[in-house]
Parts: sequence; structure tokens; C-alpha cells
Amino acid sequence: MFIFLKNKPQQIKMLLQKANQFYSAKKFAKAIKLYQKILKLDSKNFAAKANLATSYFELQKYDLSIPFFQEIISLDSNNPWWYNYLSQAAQKNNDYNLSLDAAWKAVICGQEENEHHLNLAYTIYEIADNLGRETTDSLLKKWYQKFPTNAIAKQCYNSFFYDKNFTRSEPKYVEELFDVFASDFDNILAELQYDSPQLIAQNLYEFYSRKNHQNLQILDVGCGSGLCGQAIKKYIKNCQITGVDISQKMLDKASEKKVYYRLLKEDITDCFSSVKCVFDVIVSSDVFTYFGSLDSLFKNIADSILSNGIFSFTYSLNNENENDFFLMPSSRFVHSPKYVEKLLQKNKFAILKNEEKILRKEGEKDIKGRVVLAIKA
Repeated sequence: MFIFLKNKPQQIKMLLQKANQFYSAKKFAKAIKLYQKILKLDSKNFAAKANLATSYFELQKYDLSIPFFQEIISLDSNNPWWYNYLSQAAQKNNDYNLSLDAAWKAVICGQEENEHHLNLAYTIYEIADNLGRETTDSLLKKWYQKFPTNAIAKQCYNSFFYDKNFTRSEPKYVEELFDVFASDFDNILAELQYDSPQLIAQNLYEFYSRKNHQNLQILDVGCGSGLCGQAIKKYIKNCQITGVDISQKMLDKASEKKVYYRLLKEDITDCFSSVKCVFDVIVSSDVFTYFGSLDSLFKNIADSILSNGIFSFTYSLNNENENDFFLMPSSRFVHSPKYVEKLLQKNKFAILKNEEKILRKEGEKDIKGRVVLAIKA
């Protein structure tokens, strides 16, 4: 949010204060009327123009916001956020060339600020089909050449120019991705109709409601902001949940939910050696999308779960080809059911439930996956 307070004639100052109050309260329509009134009194008032642009943006009136963002950029061309906003607004307005150009300029201005690298990654993904791969591929190469050490640029490059030897997302990429999204993560997932935590929790409840369980020890692998732990606690009160995640900002959000016995900042491939105990239940919600090969991960999980313990997880389906796994242009891995089932069998898990579900939205697309409940022999 951009709120600017500058010394102006008293009338403008009072109008600006009131308009900004409306803005902060998300009463954007009322704020817009006052910003327009200010601009009639002072057509060069930068604060009014800036907040008018973002107010239109928040109301999804992208066509009205674009000229103001362009005017703001002509006055303040060094702020990457103006380009970021312009990029998003242009994409929503189907002006794909402008969107891509603005997203790139946001990266150039922001340099290593990952918010702008992520915006460029999503912009390329969303508009590649509309502009054609020739245009987006050219920018991808330029981006990766200029920022070869940036984890987001590398991940996006590999997702479009698929390399079968790229078998997992770099931990740095995952950490930076979730650090950026942590503050608004739960709201974003609600908009995407993200159901994986609830589906896992319901499966556990159905299994344990018929059994006499005492103080279940549960490991939440890749716990994120704690949505899975929160869902499990609603159904199973008598448990202690350990959460592991690579993003400290996500762990901070998980801690606020007060459902975890302990929280550990670890790459999940390393957490099993540091936890040094076995669990009654291990869960993982929408985490395997950052891994291609699951072989070593499933072995570690099998070694860390008690006999007759439960392993419940979700994964996205590979409907693209016959490969065991595949990295999509969205920078997410998808997996073949045959591959996942083979790994479960190899690690002495018997499948109790294996249901195809819609796990979330990705733009306007339904992302299909499987919800699995397996028991260790």
C-alpha cells in the first residue's frame, strides 16, 4: 500500500488525510472520489495520483489504473513497485506486451528483490500461450543470463526449458518463495480453494475414530503456515504435532495458530536426521510439488514412522506424459500414480485410500491430484 502525506495547502491536506483513511479501511470507491477532487485542485499531486491508481487496481478496474501507473512512472521511474503494479494491471487487461515489459522493468529496478522476480515468473507463465513461446523464451534467456544466481530465475528457466536432470526445486528457491508469500499465504490459498489440509485431516479422522489412540505423535512435513496442523487438531485433539518447514516466515505464521508442539526450520530432506525419532503419523500437504524424484524422501519417511503408522499426503497428477515426474511451466512438479504407488510398495506401505481430487485452482484451471492414506507394514 502506498500512502503519501506531503505539505499542501490546508484544504488539500485535509482531503488527502481523509482519502487515505478510506484507503486504509479498504473503502476504495470513497477514496477515489476524494483523490479525484484533489487532482482538480492540484493536477500534479503525486500522492493523489499514486493512491488513485492503486485504488482502481484494488477495485479491479485495471483499465482505469493503467494510465495513472504510466503517468506515475514518468514522474518516478526508479520505484520497481510501479512497474510491478502496471504489469499486473496490463495482464488483467489483456495487454500482454505491456505486462511483460513492465514486469521486466520491475526486476531491473528492484534487482534482487524477490517480489519482482516472482511477478516476472508468474507473468511469463500466465501469458506464454497468448504471446507465444518465442517472445517469452527470449526474455527467459535474458533474465537467466543477467541473474544466474537468482533461485527464482533459475527455477523458472528450468520449468520452461525442461532438463530431466533437474529433479527437485532448490531449497533456496522454496525458502524465498514462501518468505515472500507468508504474510498473505492463507488468504491466497483460500482464493485458490486449497483443500489438501482438510482432505488429509478427514482421512486421519476416519481412520483413528475407529481406534483407541493415545497422544499421537504427528510430523507435518513442509508445514508452511500451519493449515494442515490446524485442520488435524480440529478432528484429533489427543496428539502432538511437530512441524518442519524451510521458511522461517511461514513457521512464524504457523506458530500463531498454536497447534504445534514444536516447530523446526529445516529443509525437509534433512529434517529426519535432526528430529531423531519415529512418529505415529507423517503428513505432507502439497509439498511434493517441489520435488521431482521422491525416492529418498519416501525412504526417510518410511524409516521415521512406526509399524502400523500412517502416512497421508497429496500430490499433483502428471497428465502431460508417461514420465514418473515432470516439471511444469508453473515451476511445480507433477507425478505419475504408478511411480508413487511403486515407491509406497517399495517402502512397505499398504494403500488404504487413494482418491483423485481437485486440490486447488491455478488461475482458472483445476489442479487434479491424489489424496493418499497408507499404513506402514
